[in-house]
Amino acid sequence: TVGSYQSNVNYIDGDEININNMSYHVAREISQVTINEQFSPLFKVDMTWKNSLLTRIEFKKTRVLALSLANNQLTETASQEFVFGVGYRIKDVEFKLFSGGRGKKISSDLDLKLDFNLMNNRTVIRKVVEDLEQLTMGQQLIKIKFSTDYVVNQRLNLKVFYDRAITNPFISTTFPSSITNVGFSLRFTLAG
Repeated sequence: TVGSYQSNVNYIDGDEININNMSYHVAREISQVTINEQFSPLFKVDMTWKNSLLTRIEFKKTRVLALSLANNQLTETASQEFVFGVGYRIKDVEFKLFSGGRGKKISSDLDLKLDFNLMNNRTVIRKVVEDLEQLTMGQQLIKIKFSTDYVVNQRLNLKVFYDRAITNPFISTTFPSSITNVGFSLRFTLAG
């Protein structure tokens, strides 16, 4: 991708090299060129086994290179992500609900899922003229997600979840952090 360009006023039609002052002129001056590579996913296996076990392995990779010709810098932002997931479906789990003094038995499948994500992000600036390379941003992100899903009836779905995200920075100007979400959700569908 070419970000933008402008016409060069010093360009003489058909003459890119001026012999009198040994200067080089092009018809268009380009300020930035970007290359975007995305393999999302580069590799993925998602299987459901006969014994109701679910397994998932995934690998994603992205890279963005931005060459700025205004300050002669190459900025590279790269990301790698590994995803490992397991799940299990327990068939015909029964519960008794009491309403109005009577008990009602419900039976449905209980879906359990556990995902583990490991992601590395890095941003490196390379100064072409000075031949310098500097890591300016980056972090390792670890995510753990657990959820259980139960269909009460065709209109009501109950989900319980636990999510944890841990961030470990690669540079000293950012602090490590973690976020935990725990909760449940009830989804009621009006249209049947």
